Amino acid sequence: MKAKLFGTVIELSYPLTAAITAVIILDGSSSVFICLLSALMHELGHIMMLRHFGAMPERIKLSLFDAAIIDRKKALRKNNQELFVILAGIAVNYISAAIGMGIYHFVKQDWMMTFVTAHLTLGIFNSLPVDSLDGGQAILIILTSRFSQERAETILVIISIIVIVPIACGGFLLLFYTRYNFTLLLAAMYLTALLFLKNKKRLLRK
Repeated sequence: MKAKLFGTVIELSYPLTAAITAVIILDGSSSVFICLLSALMHELGHIMMLRHFGAMPERIKLSLFDAAIIDRKKALRKNNQELFVILAGIAVNYISAAIGMGIYHFVKQDWMMTFVTAHLTLGIFNSLPVDSLDGGQAILIILTSRFSQERAETILVIISIIVIVPIACGGFLLLFYTRYNFTLLLAAMYLTALLFLKNKKRLLRK
C-alpha cells in the first residue's frame, strides 16, 4: 500500500496492512481506530518538522517491526535540527494528551480518555532510551557529538539492554501475578526485536 504526502512516498508493508485491517474488523469499538490515529499523528509530527526544515525524505517504509526512512538529506541537517525532528513525534503525543485531558474535563466522554491514554502511552514508550525508538535516537545524536559513531552506537546498545531487562522482569512478574496481563512482557519482546534487527543491519554493514 502506497501513498504520497508532501512529495514523500509512504509505503505500508503487506503484513502491516493486513494486521491493521484485521484488528479494525475484529474490534467493534473505536479504541483501535483512536490508537491508530494517535500513531499517525506521532509520525506526522516527524514529517511536519522535516517539512519545516525543507528536508522531506524520499520514502518512508512502515512494517510490523520497523520504520525505514530513506532520507538522503539527513547528513546535511545540523544535530539540533535532527533532535527537533526526532522529538517532534513525542511532542505531538504529549501535547495531544494535554489537550485531550482538558477537553475530557468538560465533555467526560470515554473515547476522549482513550485518546489521552493512547497518546500518553505512545509518548512515554517512544521516550525510552532504547535503540530504534525516538528516545534512543536522540541519545545517539548527543553521544555522537562526543564519541565516534561506532562507540556511540555501542553505548546506546548497552543503555538499551539496561532499560529492557527491568521491563522484561516486570513483565514476567505482572504475568505471574495476574495470570493474563502480558502487555509489559510483550513490550519488552518488541523492544528486544527492534534492538536485534537494528544491530543485525549494523553487523551486515561491517
